[in-house]
Amino acid sequence: MLKNSEAIPLSIFVVYTRFIDSPIIENWKYPFLVSGLAALIVIISVLRRKIIFDRILLGVNLYLISGALAFITHKWWLYNLYYQLQASGMIVWIIATGIVTVSLNSKGFIGVDSSDINSIKKYSGYLLLICVFAFAFSFWLRTNILLSGFLPFTCLFLVQKSFKDTCLRK
Repeated sequence: MLKNSEAIPLSIFVVYTRFIDSPIIENWKYPFLVSGLAALIVIISVLRRKIIFDRILLGVNLYLISGALAFITHKWWLYNLYYQLQASGMIVWIIATGIVTVSLNSKGFIGVDSSDINSIKKYSGYLLLICVFAFAFSFWLRTNILLSGFLPFTCLFLVQKSFKDTCLRK
């Protein structure tokens, strides 16, 4: 059950933002604060239980926490950057998470506990490259919520699942 909770902050954010007037900065405050707090709680819970993070959702949750911190600390430049990037801003955090986990974690970016380190590194690299393409796609179509948000994330989750399954079979 806890594993599925990693998606709760994103769900809160998506639902909350559907009911706001998006061009007004102040209207983004509570979606970021509520989902950022939820993301912090989820990250602490996962760390305490020593569960392997879903790397894509970790990147999204770090994005939500940083968005909340932007409002708390009045870093309007960061909010403006997120506003310009739209959904592709989340993918930037996913890419950053990928770079760190590929470099510093034996489970890689795909987040698999396997003895086949070479496959983990290879598929983590592929996933990172696909994230870069997802960012470009999302940024290019950032004014279309369906194409810039839903489609890239759906593809990333499907590819991540496929790569995890491949590594676990080896």
